[in-house]
Amino acid sequence: MSSWLGLSVGIPLGIGLGASYKALRPGASGWHSRLHKPKYNVPHSMLLPLFTALYTIEGMATYLVSNEMVLGNSSNRETAVVVQAGHWGLAYYWLSLTFLVFWPALVASGPMYVKAAMADISLAVVLQLLALVQFFRLSTAGGLLHLLCFFVTHALAVWNLALIQKGRARLPL
Repeated sequence: MSSWLGLSVGIPLGIGLGASYKALRPGASGWHSRLHKPKYNVPHSMLLPLFTALYTIEGMATYLVSNEMVLGNSSNRETAVVVQAGHWGLAYYWLSLTFLVFWPALVASGPMYVKAAMADISLAVVLQLLALVQFFRLSTAGGLLHLLCFFVTHALAVWNLALIQKGRARLPL
């Protein structure tokens, strides 16, 4: 079981940090410091730990849901319903992760990509919400962990929207 936990956490962590490391690494704060950011802003030095925690927690939630599907520990529910909910929840999760891993790179690409980043993170939020519903059907603990990730992703989407509003996405000359 511990190897499955390692895979459940390691795969999203590896994919997520691998795809967004260029934008999140400590030396790449130039793009972040040039943005006209809203008042509620995460310092650039906290982005890499934030995304590391986000991907780790999502991996743990995935492990709990997958474990529930494999072991069939769902009391008072038919196995077919549990497996179907798990398959849909995991499909939504992996799709949301796909969109989420590209968001930092899109934001870091410059002001012309901030709207594309908003579309990207919006799709991730919707897919995370769909996954959340299915995760709660299988595992309360997995659902609660995924709920935490949903709130973080939603906060990132609100931050991205604040960049777009009133021309905040423009870089200073």
